[in-house]
Amino acid sequence: MKKTFKIGGVHPNDSKISASCKIEKLPLPKTVYVSMAQHLGAPANPIVAVGDSVKTGQVIAEPAGFISAFVHSPATGIVKSIAPRQDLAGNWMNHIEIAVAEEEVWADGIDITPDIVTEIPADTAFIVNRIKSNGVVGLGGATFPTHVKLCPPPGKKADCLILNGAECEPYLTSDNRIMIERSQEILIGAALMQKVLGGCPAVVGIEDNKPEAIKAMSAALDALKAKSADYAGIRIQILKKKYPQGGEKQLIAAVMKREVKSMGLPIDVGAVVQNVATSLAVYEAVQKNMPLITNTMTITGDCLPQERQHNYLFRIGMPLSYIAEYAGGVPQEAAKIVSGGPMMGKAIANLDACTVKGSSSLLYLTEKQTRRKAESNCIRCGKCADACPMGLEPFLLNKCAKNGLMDELEQYSVQDCIECGCCLYTCPANIPLLDVIRLAKGDVIKIIRARAAAQKK
Repeated sequence: MKKTFKIGGVHPNDSKISASCKIEKLPLPKTVYVSMAQHLGAPANPIVAVGDSVKTGQVIAEPAGFISAFVHSPATGIVKSIAPRQDLAGNWMNHIEIAVAEEEVWADGIDITPDIVTEIPADTAFIVNRIKSNGVVGLGGATFPTHVKLCPPPGKKADCLILNGAECEPYLTSDNRIMIERSQEILIGAALMQKVLGGCPAVVGIEDNKPEAIKAMSAALDALKAKSADYAGIRIQILKKKYPQGGEKQLIAAVMKREVKSMGLPIDVGAVVQNVATSLAVYEAVQKNMPLITNTMTITGDCLPQERQHNYLFRIGMPLSYIAEYAGGVPQEAAKIVSGGPMMGKAIANLDACTVKGSSSLLYLTEKQTRRKAESNCIRCGKCADACPMGLEPFLLNKCAKNGLMDELEQYSVQDCIECGCCLYTCPANIPLLDVIRLAKGDVIKIIRARAAAQKK
């Protein structure tokens, strides 16, 4: 039976134009620029110096705190500089510049053969250490270090591991393609994470607009179950197409019928959610000792002809301008380039910025698609409240924010907004609800954190 979450949600055109485009491997450029801020938490600290020779997969930066991650070289070459460079949003972040050598040499201990390793190690500490040392982070958007997420705090226990294969954002198809092309590895990654979490059941949630992925993942699971009992606790769950089903709380509601309370975490209701791309990275890290230096991204947009739609396997540190040029150049009709989907993605302020672990797309939008309609007065229709998947009242939050009513904003749970854009999408008055609420949410969270810090003193 197909499942979905009950509260709110919308049904934008999914526009999966590139769904049939097989994954292509991007060649390396002459220079890569590796960001030290590729994960949620403290930026990593460089451990190489200018002039050093580095191998592909070699550690070049170490975690700077508990919530941080290792960074590895995506190429063989010479470190040319370690200096600030602008990221996607135009912020200055420390990068390691590497001049790429003609001949690639991999770091010791990395298995680059295509052989699939299905046997699950018995030692959970070994699995966690491989995930941590290979810099695996969540690839569903937040880039939270995966080893931390797989080790719940004392008193918390995982009842279910949920693999997010919803890919509910319009246009994006890279998760769809890896589920089709690398099904077994994703499921082995799930079994590895199950092992760490104490053997809880695992569910792979896939929306019903991805029939090829459902078929491929189901066939791969049947084959693995026939080989080993390690895969008996995994099942595929077909989900009804609905945005934002890929949100952690919405996916938990759909699969487990449990609600994560205000300011709560998935583990509070016994859930651990990981993206299917993260599961693939876990497989590579544990079974092949492969660091997270690659991911898959979609090149798409209505202004691109079908032959210029792509899903690319890229390495971190590639300039976006290089990728755009390799894919045929920025189309003349493109007025905006977005990293991510049209609902939650971010406009790219700097095309010379480079790919990071969580990069997911180059989405080209036309002027017609990006032009905002004139704002009019709220007509009290309640559509934004009906669409909110968190059960909030965006029209009320908007009013409170504009009047600086911080206590009321917290009372009405602005801090629970997941910034999905459903309110903005449905508003007939074209009020920029998301923009206002996002800023107000940030201010309220600062107040909550300051209050909590003061109470600890």
